[in-house]
Amino acid sequence: MADFRCEKCGKLLSVDAGAGTSFRCPQCRARLLVPAGLAALPSPRIAGDNLRAGEAAGRDEAEQVQHEEKLFGVLAYGMPWVISAFMHVGIFLMAMFVVFIVAAAQPVRTDITIPDAVFNTENPGGVMNPGGGGDPNIKAAAPVKGTSPGLSRRESKIANYSSEASGNIPLIGLDTGGTGGGGGAFDIGPGGGGSVGIKSNFYGSGGGNVHQVVYVIDRSGSMIDTFDYLRKEMLTSIGQLKDPQDFHVIFYSDGPPMENPPRQLIQANKANRLMAAEFLKGITPERQTDPVPALKRAFDVLQGARKQGKLIYLLSDGLFPDNNAVLKLIAERNPPGNGQVVIHTFLYGDRPKEAEEVMKKIADQNKGRYRYVNPEE
Repeated sequence: MADFRCEKCGKLLSVDAGAGTSFRCPQCRARLLVPAGLAALPSPRIAGDNLRAGEAAGRDEAEQVQHEEKLFGVLAYGMPWVISAFMHVGIFLMAMFVVFIVAAAQPVRTDITIPDAVFNTENPGGVMNPGGGGDPNIKAAAPVKGTSPGLSRRESKIANYSSEASGNIPLIGLDTGGTGGGGGAFDIGPGGGGSVGIKSNFYGSGGGNVHQVVYVIDRSGSMIDTFDYLRKEMLTSIGQLKDPQDFHVIFYSDGPPMENPPRQLIQANKANRLMAAEFLKGITPERQTDPVPALKRAFDVLQGARKQGKLIYLLSDGLFPDNNAVLKLIAERNPPGNGQVVIHTFLYGDRPKEAEEVMKKIADQNKGRYRYVNPEE
C-alpha cells in the first residue's frame, strides 16, 4: 500500500499497487505513477484514528471497572445477610435434631391406664340424679393432689384435676323412663359416685388415668324394653368425665353404626356432654346385633389419639352373629399383650353362656374386666 499526494491537485492518495504502476487521480483525473520509494514503505497511521481507538479502549476499561465496583458493592452488602440466614437455618436444624433425639430416647409409658373394676357405690356407675342432689350418705373421695414422678406437665395437670363439681347441666324434657319418670330435669354432671381425678366409670367398671373413652353400645331391637335404663347409666357415666378427658359414643345394630357428632373424640367439657345427651335422646333400639362396624370405628377414632389411657366400653345384650369375626377384628387392631386399648365388656339383659364366654374372652385378652348387668336390679 503506497500513500502519497497527487502532483496536480494535492489530494492524499492510497494505492495498493507496485512501483511505477500507472493510475488516475480520482479527484482531478490526472494520470500518475506510483513512486518507487513510497511503494515499499508501511502504510501511515492517521493520528485521529489512534486517538479514537484509545478513547474507545479507555471507555471499555472504565465501564468494566465500574461494573466490577457495583458487583463488589452488592456482594459486600448482601453477603452478611446470606451468611446470617445460613447460620440461623443451621442452628434451627441442629436444635430440631437434638429435640428429635431426646424425644426418641424417652420411654413410651404403657402403664398409664389402671383398668381395675370399680364397685364404689351401691348404684353401679355412680349416683343417678333425676332432678335433685345425690344420696347425702354417699361421699366422694378426696381429690388426689400432687404430681407423679416422670409425668409430663399435661399428665401432671390431668393427675391433679379436681373432682369438685362446677355446676350441673339440666336437661329439660328428657324422657328418662323407668323410675325416673319423664319430662323432668336430668343432671348430667359432674356427678357423684366417688369419681376421683381422671377416672372413668360405667356400670361399676372403670379405671384411673383414663384419657380417651369410647362407648360401643348395642341398640338392637331386643333392648327396647330396658333401653331407657341404659340411657340413664350412659348419661351418668359421661357426666362424670372431666374436661381433660376425651370421649366418643357409637351405637350399633346390623346396619351402619350411629355416632355422636362430629364422629371423633371430643373434649368432655359441659357443652360436649350436653351435645352427647341430646344425641342419646334420639337413639331408638331396632334391628339385629352386629358390633364389627362399630368396633372398627372405635379403633379408628382412637388410632390418632394419645398412646396412653385408651378405653372402650363394649356392651351387648346377647349373642353376636359371628363371634370369630369379632374376636379376629379386635386381635388385629389391638394385638393381645401388645394392645394400647383396654376393653371392658358388659353383657346386658339375657345371659347366654356362649355370649358370656365371648365377652369374658374379649376382656381377658385386652386387659379389661367383664361384668353382667341385670337391668331389673
